[in-house]
Amino acid sequence: MASQKQLIILIVVAVSLTSFLAGYLLTQPARQNAVIQQQRGALIDRFSGLTDGSTPAPLPPGLLQATTDTALAPTNAPNSNAVLYYHSSNGYVSKLDLETRSNTLISTTQLAGLTNAVWSPNKNRVITVFRSSAGPIYKYFDYTSHENGLLSTSIKDAVFSPDSQHIALVRSAGGDSAIEITDFHGKNSKTILKTRLNNIKLSWPNNNYLSFIAADADSGTQSLYTVSENGDLHQLISGENNLAVRWSPDGTKFLSSVQKDEGVLLQVFDVASQQSQDLPFQTSATNCAWTLNQRSTICTVETQGETSVNQIAFPELTTKVLFSNLIISPKEVFLSHLEDFLIITSTGDQSIWALKLAP
Repeated sequence: MASQKQLIILIVVAVSLTSFLAGYLLTQPARQNAVIQQQRGALIDRFSGLTDGSTPAPLPPGLLQATTDTALAPTNAPNSNAVLYYHSSNGYVSKLDLETRSNTLISTTQLAGLTNAVWSPNKNRVITVFRSSAGPIYKYFDYTSHENGLLSTSIKDAVFSPDSQHIALVRSAGGDSAIEITDFHGKNSKTILKTRLNNIKLSWPNNNYLSFIAADADSGTQSLYTVSENGDLHQLISGENNLAVRWSPDGTKFLSSVQKDEGVLLQVFDVASQQSQDLPFQTSATNCAWTLNQRSTICTVETQGETSVNQIAFPELTTKVLFSNLIISPKEVFLSHLEDFLIITSTGDQSIWALKLAP
């Protein structure tokens, strides 16, 4: 009798263990799959624009969406394929590595009211712009020394010198404008030009001159000028509509685009010879990026509703299509420092996209 009871107990235990193991084995693949989907979702969320972990529509090979939030002042990080940018929602600063697809916060300081930032060429310094009821407020910050402070008032625009040591400012002076050069802290100011020109947008192409686009108060047309530190002023382009300029890395050439009756005219202009060449695409100069050796530019071009990525070689002006059917409308483009990626900001939400370029 006792033997029969023991046998019954053993059978019950065996059946229970068998049921447990069967249930475990049946549910374990589902659990593993859920973990895999969760990890995959985290990667997709970061690089394909989805926040709910669902599977996105596949992107064309080589194209990835690097951010989903609005990026302020994106720029290429030195000696890498990374992008530095500010988060518009809170002012945090991220470094996004396009090779490893890792996004690292390098600053978690809240910057309320941040509207723009201007990076120095070496990317160690920055001028930040904040909104206020009295007009924009400009501040400086050094990521190496952590020096920071308020630049003087009445500033309309600011840009760094090529060596990152000085700042050029546009300041309101009564009804006129003044262009000044200061040190990084906004001190030791030197006025190089006073003008009645308005809506001045500065750049500092090289050590020989600054450059600026200014609008005519009556016609609204725009002109391009250079001015030396001694105040020598030269006009390079006069009285155009929707003028945009992209300077070459050494500041001896620039791409310009203007709106004509027949469409957008894109040209390359050599400062020394004062000669220009028409380029075979209708696109804004802000949609073009110079290579570091200045032998070519890469431009996004919209034709009949489809956007492609094209390369123009100099001086032959031969062209090559690098990518077709770009699914976003570009606001601005630039190359990563190692030139392995074309980085594109979207017109709509100002998110960052990247296109892997062939070697």
